[in-house]
Amino acid sequence: MRSYTKTISSIALLLAMILCFSGCSIIDYARSAIKRDPVTNEIVTEIVGGADVIVPNNNTQATQSVVVTTQKGTAAQSTTKPGTTAASGTTATTAPATSGATGVTNNETTTSKPNTGVKEEPVKDIMDLLFATDPNTASEVLTAAGFAYDEAQGIFYTPLYPWQRYFGYNVGFDVAAPLTGMYFDTKRIEFLYNDKEWMIQLWKGQYGITAGAEIGLYNRDPSKVMQYDCADDEDLIEMQFDFYNMSEHVFSRGPEKHWWLTGFKVFHLGIPFTITLDMTLKFTDNTMASAFTEALKKQQYTDLANPIKYKRTGSTVRIVWGSMPDGVKL
Repeated sequence: MRSYTKTISSIALLLAMILCFSGCSIIDYARSAIKRDPVTNEIVTEIVGGADVIVPNNNTQATQSVVVTTQKGTAAQSTTKPGTTAASGTTATTAPATSGATGVTNNETTTSKPNTGVKEEPVKDIMDLLFATDPNTASEVLTAAGFAYDEAQGIFYTPLYPWQRYFGYNVGFDVAAPLTGMYFDTKRIEFLYNDKEWMIQLWKGQYGITAGAEIGLYNRDPSKVMQYDCADDEDLIEMQFDFYNMSEHVFSRGPEKHWWLTGFKVFHLGIPFTITLDMTLKFTDNTMASAFTEALKKQQYTDLANPIKYKRTGSTVRIVWGSMPDGVKL
């Protein structure tokens, strides 16, 4: 993929994460803003006639009172149950309270609200909020970078028509990738079919703050050198893959007709040789599948530590790149 497109993608995801952390700070601020009584630790949230009301815990035995701090210029008073002791510095009375506004009737206090606090949402929940539940600026940045968000799996991926599709591919983009914080293994399978030079390229590894994988489908006229074009709609093939890390399944993509099937998991560490891709490619016909597998054979012996195995059935080719995960058979 083009180096600058991946750079923009990484920047977009980084901006999204900054928004996530900002959201966490807002949550912390909200928690600090909640008033609590220093003795009973009860939340002070109810407003009665412009006054703050502290609702005590019913299990408090020493002092069960409703302390009402009135507006400036009026006296503070405390209504206490018969037989209990008023808090120090207040005036106690055993008369039953009749004001519905204070929430005390017939010498009984109302049931206090549960102290639920503010929930600390995990990263996926925050990403759901940013990109799915309530799309906002972060979502617009992501779309502008040519990516989309899969709420079900908590991953980012490329849709069928991102702007990157119009710029093709050449090997120089991968050479420059480490400069943008991307470290991956890649395989280029080049073959001839239908008077065109084709290439299917595979990637897996660490992409900045994400771990992920890619399958790219490209072709070019034989007169061109270096530069490939992204496959047109009529040349798309059905693709899918399962992404494993340390033999554990992380996410899936496809099956769908595509030219650039991708998936990226935020805050996931993915060393290339610990990642396994279990891929299935469904070609246009048997001739195309045969041309591809003949070229794929050459890749089987280029990396013994990160092997490629495949099985062809008609026009469908299944490929496992990496160590075979437990329970997975080719």
